[in-house]
Amino acid sequence: MQILFTMLLTAILVVAMISFALMAIMRLRRSRAMARQAHELNMRFSASDPLDIARRYANFALVSGGHSPKANNVTFGRMKGRRVNAFDFRYEVGHGTRRLTRHYTVVTVESARTLPHLLMWNDDDVEAAPLEVRTGDCHLRDWTCAGEMDLAVKMASECEDLREIGMSFQVSGTNVMMFAPANRDGVDARRRLAEAVRVAEMVEACEKAASPGDVT
Repeated sequence: MQILFTMLLTAILVVAMISFALMAIMRLRRSRAMARQAHELNMRFSASDPLDIARRYANFALVSGGHSPKANNVTFGRMKGRRVNAFDFRYEVGHGTRRLTRHYTVVTVESARTLPHLLMWNDDDVEAAPLEVRTGDCHLRDWTCAGEMDLAVKMASECEDLREIGMSFQVSGTNVMMFAPANRDGVDARRRLAEAVRVAEMVEACEKAASPGDVT
């Protein structure tokens, strides 16, 4: 019986070691792929977090959604004249044996304008939705929305191609953030950054239309 128990314990340890090794290899491959894409985009890349993401975007629902927030694989630079960032982000909810870690891919775009507030949370990630969304103003397609409803309607229409991968959006201050659960999104930073810039341009256009007398 003792021999059987020892063999079982050894097998469990071997499987665990192999699993950790495979996860480490997958993380390394992702970092290398994102670093390569950053180079192709003439942007900078850091496997750590030189931007202090958790502090910089502390007012965003995703970043304040739990405790122990951490960003890595950060790509940063400019696209079409706009400051953009792409990064992996994780945070924890609960403690001890009930602790759960949530992983996301995130893209942000900085605008020269102060933008209207909007939060659109995808139904595929409803378990992580903040209270603001759970008591949101309306539901459009696969998103529960809180904030500027005219903009939400426009976003839901223009971002139809992003809803199936679980993409959510938040517009706050001068920043637009797009994020999706990491298991639903890939490593195509070029595409995600271009999409985020397109969304930022759309948000700005809606804001200009809403305030035609505003001069920047």
